[in-house]
Amino acid sequence: MTKLLLILATLLLPLINVAQTTIKGTVKDQDNATAISFASVSITDKNQNKIVTATTDQTGHFSIQLPTSFISGNLSVSYMGYTKYNKEITASNLPEMLNITLVKEQNQLNEVVVDARKNAITIKGDKTIIDVDTSGIGNGNNGLETVARVAGMRLDKDQNLVYRGNKDIQIMINGRKSLLSGDALREYIRSLKGSDIKSVEIIAQPSSRYEAAGTAGIVNIVLKKSSVTGLSGNISTAAYKGDYFKSRQGGRLFYNDSLWTITTNGSYYNGKSVNYRHIKQNIAIDGNEKIIDQYNTWLPVTTSSSLNFAVERKINKNQIVSTEWQYYNEKSDETTQGYTNEYLDNNLKNTVNLSQFFKVPEKRVSGNVFYNYTSDSLTTKLDVQANFLQFSKKKNGAQTNDYANGSFMELAGENKTSYTIANLQADFRQKFEKNINFEAGAKYSYVKMDYYNRYKTNNTELLFIPDSLLVNDFNYDEKLASGYVQASGEFGRWNIQAGMRMEYYNFAATSQINFKVNKGEYSNLFPSLSFGYKNENNQYQFSYSKRIGRPNYLSLNPYYEYIDAYTLNIGNPALQPQYYDSFELSYIYKSKLNLNLYGYLYKDGFIQVIDYQREQNYNVTYDANAAKGNRFGFSASMPYEPAKWWTMQLSLDTYFTGEKSAIENFSYDGTGFGYDLNFYQSADLKNNWKFTMNCFYNGLSTTPSGFTQATYDISLTAKKSLLNKKLVAEAGCTNLLKKSLYNETTRINNVSTDWTNRWETRNYYVQLTYYFGSGKNKEVKATSLKDETKRM
Repeated sequence: MTKLLLILATLLLPLINVAQTTIKGTVKDQDNATAISFASVSITDKNQNKIVTATTDQTGHFSIQLPTSFISGNLSVSYMGYTKYNKEITASNLPEMLNITLVKEQNQLNEVVVDARKNAITIKGDKTIIDVDTSGIGNGNNGLETVARVAGMRLDKDQNLVYRGNKDIQIMINGRKSLLSGDALREYIRSLKGSDIKSVEIIAQPSSRYEAAGTAGIVNIVLKKSSVTGLSGNISTAAYKGDYFKSRQGGRLFYNDSLWTITTNGSYYNGKSVNYRHIKQNIAIDGNEKIIDQYNTWLPVTTSSSLNFAVERKINKNQIVSTEWQYYNEKSDETTQGYTNEYLDNNLKNTVNLSQFFKVPEKRVSGNVFYNYTSDSLTTKLDVQANFLQFSKKKNGAQTNDYANGSFMELAGENKTSYTIANLQADFRQKFEKNINFEAGAKYSYVKMDYYNRYKTNNTELLFIPDSLLVNDFNYDEKLASGYVQASGEFGRWNIQAGMRMEYYNFAATSQINFKVNKGEYSNLFPSLSFGYKNENNQYQFSYSKRIGRPNYLSLNPYYEYIDAYTLNIGNPALQPQYYDSFELSYIYKSKLNLNLYGYLYKDGFIQVIDYQREQNYNVTYDANAAKGNRFGFSASMPYEPAKWWTMQLSLDTYFTGEKSAIENFSYDGTGFGYDLNFYQSADLKNNWKFTMNCFYNGLSTTPSGFTQATYDISLTAKKSLLNKKLVAEAGCTNLLKKSLYNETTRINNVSTDWTNRWETRNYYVQLTYYFGSGKNKEVKATSLKDETKRM
């Protein structure tokens, strides 16, 4: 480790030169003191010859290196929609720090408004930055609709954000992972106005400063900061009608002054939903065909509530301390009714009726303490945070199998799962001359999981596992230490970023019932590299990173979970992490056309094995490190404005996969191809009316082991702003055609399995949101537990 750090320091040292003449400053809006990003800064000599240029960063900061021959000249700052700023400077009397404010132009030509879109999308380092105001995606939209309009993003059937078909993305607020998750996070983003959001950053290939887990990427929502003091917020209520009725209420409250920022938000949900599942399995046995045909209807009735509270205190102009806490409570009554028909050569051999009822309460308490130091010159930053989470979930109830011969089996009992997660993290950033940045950080996290279940049955003969295995007591402890170094720089039209993350992982999984202990430890290096080039109309970027996928905590438990009369799920203590080599090549033309070529190679990939036990006549399912393969994709997005009041965006994502499994009874080697289309359009009409339509088509796709059917649907929304835009009334229908479902067929060896999962897709809804106060706020820095909690 010491040698590695010395090598990295040697490589980075030549980049650092603090002895050269530099002008630093910040550029802000004169009216509201908000930072102006991507403003053009240039210096000319006494003959008006331009000798050096720069662009302000996300904080409005710039740093310009002057040539040693410079004696005197003019510094100018320009940005579309603002009056140009000019200042005479001399080498003998350079200011230490310039605080520049720009004044908005009073009369802007239509051509100027259009040209301002040239900075709507910018590639910088590992980020693609979408400026919400200049791109126009926030106009009349809430926060969720605004983020969903970013290239590659869309909303799934439950209105969760999905990026390139993957919903396991990390959501960050102002550069920090949010304490909120699931429904609470979605409703928080929805409660924002599009005008509250300054920019959306897509980090498709996270660099070394981020967690090494996952391939879905990161979405960072950067909120606008305001000097406006006082109280503001909003309240909302919504009702939904699909197959069943459901409702949601929520609110947000903010207080902001020169020293304090206090925020709180909460939500309450009550509703019933449904999910229809059909699994048909065809098994070829000695020239005969056996069919196991299952139908289940899952009906959960759920109530949930969440409360989030955060306080930030500005100690002085350089230091900030904050804390944030969240409480989440959910109760669900889950009923399942279904049946299984077993055929042999189309002759009905057996029928088993299934009925289940479970009560599933869940609680979550999480919190953090955060400290930030920023130097006067904005060149040095230090973040330190401690995060904590306590989670508990119970499942109590029973299921009954009724057989055709009149016999039955009842399985009743309880299941308890609890997690305690804590971590400590520090991040340091230093800006040097020539726009060179250096970053370093460290993190230590601890995870403890306790899992216990105890079931009993009235008929052990119909239970195809020993009743002694119906009791499971499992403990899991994990320690993860990591550190990273990273350097980046801008050299004219080029930018480059390189880093290395180091991780040490140690775990112990203990099964108390059979006295088995599974221990493991490993160390890994995760390099990352990106470089980009941009001129007036074209931006290019290439990025690479090594990634890891760790098994879920419970997957390492040697448990037996009885699913139904034909399915048994078991854990796999032998699971190891899976690794990816991930890359992306991006091109943006005139901040409109967005093209991306991306992909990854992987080994030891997780797959769910379905192993049919011929003699016992049931399936055993488990996760295994059985896959080796690749995925390559191409995405494109293009906005279009037929008229000032009418906007469109068409997005395409197409992908090619290849995968091989050599595991016994579940071996295959194949390729697959698929594509997704998304078409969005909105119309801003007179009297504050806004209409939107979102259509998607997921084409018929092949997989390495089978194929999935095409799905498509349309969602419609109408909005009306009232009371000087303080009240927003909204109504619409999601998945109007009810064609959004999951259907996949796999064919492996002598077994063919067809899954169909149809949920409550079509939902009519109405929503009212009232905004009060200044309408602008500053968010408290959030916590960082996403990597640990997503494996729960």
